[in-house]
Amino acid sequence: MENFKIKLASEIIASYKRLSYKVWYALAEFVDNSTQAFENNKTILLDEYSKKGTQLVVSINYFKGDSLQDDYFEIIDNSIGMSKAELIKALNIGVPPENNKGRCRYGLGMKTAAFWLGDEWSIKTKKLDDSKEHSVCLSLDSISGGNLTLGLESIDKAKNDHYTVIKIEKLHRRFKGNSINKIKSFLSSIYRFDMAKKELILNWNSEPLQWKEYTEEDFIHNSEGKPYRVDFEFNIANKKVYGWAGVLKSGGRLKGGFALVQCNRIIQAPPNGYKPEGIFGEQFGGINDLINQRIVGEIFLDEFEISHTKDNIVWEGTEEEELNYAITKKIGDFKKIAREFRAKAVDEGGPTDIDFQVAFDELIVELKSTELNDTIDIMEIPPDDVILESNKQIQEAVVNKAEPTIIKINKLEVRLYINETMSPNDPYVITDSTNNEHQVIVIVNKNHPFWNELEGSKGIMNYLRQCVYDGVAEWKAWFMASSKEADTIKYIKDDLLRLPYNIEKNRII
Repeated sequence: MENFKIKLASEIIASYKRLSYKVWYALAEFVDNSTQAFENNKTILLDEYSKKGTQLVVSINYFKGDSLQDDYFEIIDNSIGMSKAELIKALNIGVPPENNKGRCRYGLGMKTAAFWLGDEWSIKTKKLDDSKEHSVCLSLDSISGGNLTLGLESIDKAKNDHYTVIKIEKLHRRFKGNSINKIKSFLSSIYRFDMAKKELILNWNSEPLQWKEYTEEDFIHNSEGKPYRVDFEFNIANKKVYGWAGVLKSGGRLKGGFALVQCNRIIQAPPNGYKPEGIFGEQFGGINDLINQRIVGEIFLDEFEISHTKDNIVWEGTEEEELNYAITKKIGDFKKIAREFRAKAVDEGGPTDIDFQVAFDELIVELKSTELNDTIDIMEIPPDDVILESNKQIQEAVVNKAEPTIIKINKLEVRLYINETMSPNDPYVITDSTNNEHQVIVIVNKNHPFWNELEGSKGIMNYLRQCVYDGVAEWKAWFMASSKEADTIKYIKDDLLRLPYNIEKNRII
């Protein structure tokens, strides 16, 4: 038999940027290192923090320059820091830490996350009671070109200093607006337990992140005034599973599902909650019923395997099927509660203050954009008769080729077309509301760019609702009030937009 040694090609480092990371999971790798180092040295650090009147702080700073090449991340912590030997070991790929039962398991996270984010990064660290600060720089071009030698620099520092600073440059992508809000939201969720225990301050550009925990008032209550919320505990393949589940009064598409937890760190959570089929049904294509909106909880899986990107559980054998069965047995009756309970309809499902602020901020950015200025100032408006003739031709083409969905409303017939053959340059909607006293035609252009902005079934429903009610309001204003005044049409539409509330109010048990 001939023996030979396998080799790790340096080019494999370049493949890290193709990993299926989400940016919040990549950034979480650095927070994991900081918090696990704190946990491993808790007694020493708590004593040191008490002397300085501080606690564990991890700051993620995103600096945005004039272009992508100027952008960079900087992650700073005041955890224990690393000695020279520990730093060298940490930079070896695939060498697991001594304690591989915590948040740091495979010896891959920091390296894969850093090179996923950018082509160059550096680490500067100083361990408590060490007299030296050590630093090293890493370049994707250099390493993938075969240069595996890293230069380590050391300088004198005060022994009571302790920190790690990681800087990532030559980023692969930019982040703005809603992307940054999502990053902050997910990071808050991932480290909810550390923040709840007051063991971590996690900053984003100097802003401390917050997590709002559920309270008893968030859940539906039974006739005795107790919340529909239960704790559970069982074993799967000799591995302990525990957690809780509850039924929200006011659910939402982004709220439902379980958070999967390991080492008090979120692996998966709403808005991408874990949804066992026995409770939530088959998820292919997505379901948005009240069960999927209202049932929530946390499942702790400390003894299970996780992916090296720490964004999902790696189920072995029949573990997931057994979990599905056990959870369904414990809380299966919650499905009926979630489906049948009716809160005050005006309150149910409404946006939170955070939802409003995010949406409002994004709208203001859009309204202040140069693109809007150009659209208003530069866009030429054809004469009315040209627009009418163009819409008429499109309407005739659609009506002659497609079958509508017909809705009868007393003497009115609404003929609704959801068209997939129109051009992206055609109008988002064409309505014919004033040519027939008994008929309204509504044609929605599914290829319009705005269609891609719609999010989920509720977004589509509200969009179609607006399109249809515009046509109905125009019809009623013309044939019942002989008016085409905008204020009259909006007055009528106001009543139509109250329909969901009135329907729900009449269903309350």
